[in-house]
Amino acid sequence: MRVRVEAVVTEHTPDTLGAAVLSEPGLVVLRTGQFDVHSARYSFVAVRPELIFRSFGTRCEILRAHREPQPHYGDPWELLRELLAEFELLEESLHAFPLGGAFGYWGFELKQFLEPRLGRRAMNDLELPDCHLGFYSSLVVFDHTQHEVWIVGTGLDDTGRRTRVRQDSQLAWWRHHLAAPVRKSPPKTPPVLRPSGATLATSLGRPEFLKAVDRAQAYIRAGDIYQVNLAQRLTAPCVGSAWEFYQRLAAASPAPFSAYYEAGDFRLVSSSPELFLRLSDQRIVTRPIKGTRPRDSDPERDRQLRAELEASEKERSELVMITDLLRNDLGRVCEYGSVRVPELFRLEQFPQVQHLVSTVEGRLRPGLTHLEALAACFPGGSITGAPKIRALEIIDELEPVARGPYCGCHGYLGFNRESQLSITIRTAVVRDGRAWFHVGAGIVADSVPSAEYEETLAKAGGLLTALAAQGEVGGGSAGSEPESLAPLTDADP
Repeated sequence: MRVRVEAVVTEHTPDTLGAAVLSEPGLVVLRTGQFDVHSARYSFVAVRPELIFRSFGTRCEILRAHREPQPHYGDPWELLRELLAEFELLEESLHAFPLGGAFGYWGFELKQFLEPRLGRRAMNDLELPDCHLGFYSSLVVFDHTQHEVWIVGTGLDDTGRRTRVRQDSQLAWWRHHLAAPVRKSPPKTPPVLRPSGATLATSLGRPEFLKAVDRAQAYIRAGDIYQVNLAQRLTAPCVGSAWEFYQRLAAASPAPFSAYYEAGDFRLVSSSPELFLRLSDQRIVTRPIKGTRPRDSDPERDRQLRAELEASEKERSELVMITDLLRNDLGRVCEYGSVRVPELFRLEQFPQVQHLVSTVEGRLRPGLTHLEALAACFPGGSITGAPKIRALEIIDELEPVARGPYCGCHGYLGFNRESQLSITIRTAVVRDGRAWFHVGAGIVADSVPSAEYEETLAKAGGLLTALAAQGEVGGGSAGSEPESLAPLTDADP
């Protein structure tokens, strides 16, 4: 029995289809398009996962429909490897998109299982799963290059078995929803606002952040590291729906990897600009970002900021450093001599910020799974530092709360060895009327602490704009003093 991929004609977009099935469990929308990178070709909509895998340290849960949750204990990477093996469709290799797959996120704290030296020091006050993945056996694929839409039906059930009856049911269900009229209510582009300090709280206020930068630079001077990513976590009210927030974020801060995940009692909303890994059979690609400048509404000033970024020796050396780190990471899983860097110092611009990007690619050694390749490269070097392991230890020391999904990755591992994962940045956890999101900066020897703090706020621009446009966060002027951001207190969990 083969997977069926059925072309359909529909007026739906990924967002209108997502809105039409919003009440279904486990909704995933991965939205892209309108970006000049190959990895931004496809968008996906999926619901009703056959099973859910999630982990909390060594305690893992497998939730299957109509069954009691199955607790397991051990290394979540190993348990996930065994589970994915039940769903492999390796004979299906004619399509460049996933024919079913594990969709969700791998959180930053999963690092502890990959290196004996790494523990868990930061407080997991939100009590989020380290990993949350839904196994989806059918989905809708939007091809933004060929302007086509396909329904994928595998017929897989929650044990990895396939039946024709189940496959027919999957295809019919999606046909029905794709044929339904589209309710057109596109989100308006929100105004550029910054929330006021009265409603925005942080895990690491400005004075504490500057002290942490000083401490990081002391480690650099001592020779422990060359660079480290340092982040603060912001939280703000979000009394509207997470879906509305997702749409406003995508409008305010479009990026190649917009995402919406329904994950039980919380939602993950993302507008990530950074590809972590693209894996197609044995080919692997990563595109690290280093070097950031804000955008400006004045064209002349915007050009000046671009020229400043492209000419910055600090930013260029930082990107070279991280590119070399990722070359080494890929070298651990790739055939000898296959790793190369076809792009270096490419400029990519987004509404709030502009970045320098490089591309590293290689060919996986025979027999390695995509999950094993992910584990070897996890977490991405562009959001840790170099050397990676020591940088991870310093992050745990200097940041007071766990990163959770932030700076892990999200996306999918396809059952047919077509996988793609983006770095989980520009991403919010939405739960109980609040949004939590981290923003960070890369610290090097010649970093100016106050400038690094301002960079974190620039990276928060899209999320803050989307929240302000919903009316949940008080609007302030773009020139509001960063000092107005209040440290997190017991009253602001």
